[in-house]
Amino acid sequence: MRRLALWLLLVAAGFALLPAVVSASGDPDNGDDKQPATASAADTAAAAAEDDPAVAAVLEGTGATIAKTTPWGGIDGEPAGYRLEYHWPAAQAGDVNQVWPLLRSGGAPQPPYDSVEYRIRASEVSALQVDVLLDGPAVIQVMPVNGEAEFILQEQTWTPFSWFPWFTSNPWILAPVFLAIAVVLMVRAWLRSRAWNRRLPSMTRHDRQFIGRVAVLLFLGAGFAWQFYEGWYAATGPSVDSSATSASSLAALPLLLIPPGLFVAGLVLELGAGPHRGSWALLALLAGAASAYELASAMTGATTNLNLTYFILLAVLCLISIPRAFSAGKMGWSRSAAPRYG
Repeated sequence: MRRLALWLLLVAAGFALLPAVVSASGDPDNGDDKQPATASAADTAAAAAEDDPAVAAVLEGTGATIAKTTPWGGIDGEPAGYRLEYHWPAAQAGDVNQVWPLLRSGGAPQPPYDSVEYRIRASEVSALQVDVLLDGPAVIQVMPVNGEAEFILQEQTWTPFSWFPWFTSNPWILAPVFLAIAVVLMVRAWLRSRAWNRRLPSMTRHDRQFIGRVAVLLFLGAGFAWQFYEGWYAATGPSVDSSATSASSLAALPLLLIPPGLFVAGLVLELGAGPHRGSWALLALLAGAASAYELASAMTGATTNLNLTYFILLAVLCLISIPRAFSAGKMGWSRSAAPRYG
C-alpha cells in the first residue's frame, strides 16, 4: 500500500511539472519562429520597393543599402507597412526626375493611406525614403531625403502642370511671349487714345466693348478661383521641401494672399463706373512685378503649380490692365454711358 501511494505521488508530481517543462522547452522555438517572421516582412517590403520601376531607376548603380527600417501600422486594424531608407555614398549622388506617390497624411503613414502623384525633380540626391504597404505589397510613398549629401529640390508639381515636364523645367518660355504682347498692347492703346476724340464710337463698338468687359470679368473671377484652389491644394498637400517658404508655413501667407488680392482689385476697378486710369496703371505695374517674382522663384527655387499659376495669371492680368491704363476714357456698360470728349 505504501509503495502504491508513492507511485501515485510521483505520477501526480509528473503531471504538475509537465506544463512547465513543455513551456520551457517551447519558448526558444517560439522566439525563433517570431524572428524570421519579422525579418521576412522587412524583406518583403524591400523586395517590393526595389521592384518598383521608378525606385529601381534611382537606385541602379549607386550601391545603395538600407540604412533604416521602421515598421508602422499593424495595430487597431491599421494595415501594416515598412518605411525603408536607402543611403548611398555622396560621390554617387545624382539627379532625380520622377513621378512618385506622396501621402497626404505626412509624417508616419495614417489610414486610409491616400497617395497623390507628384513630379519631383531634385539634384544631389543620396538617400531615398520608400513607404511600402505590406497588404499587396504596394509602394505608397517615395521621396528624396538628406543622406550623405543634402538634396536640392527643383520641382514638385501636380496635375495639370505635371503633364508638361518641358514647360515646368523651363517656365521662362512664356516670358518673351508675354513681353511681346505687352509691347503691342501698349503701342496700340496709345495710338487709339490719340484718335479717341476724333472718332465717335459706333454701336458695334459699344457691343464689342460690352462683350470684352464680360470676358474680362469672367477671367478675373475664374483666375481668382483657380489661385484659391491651387493655394489650398499646396497648403494642405504633402511637401518634399521642408523650408520656411513652403505653402503650409505662416511665412508664406503673404505670398499666397497678394496675387488673389490683385485679382480682387481688378474686379473692383472693372465693375466701377469711372476711368481709373491711374489705378489700372498701378495694377499693371504690381501684377507685372509679382509675375516676374513668381517666375524667378520657379526658376531659382522649387517649381510648383502655385508659382506657375501665379506667374501665368498675373502676367495675363498685367496685359489686361495695360489698355485700360493707356485709354483716354472708359465707357460704361450701356450705350447711354458714353465717354467724355474734349
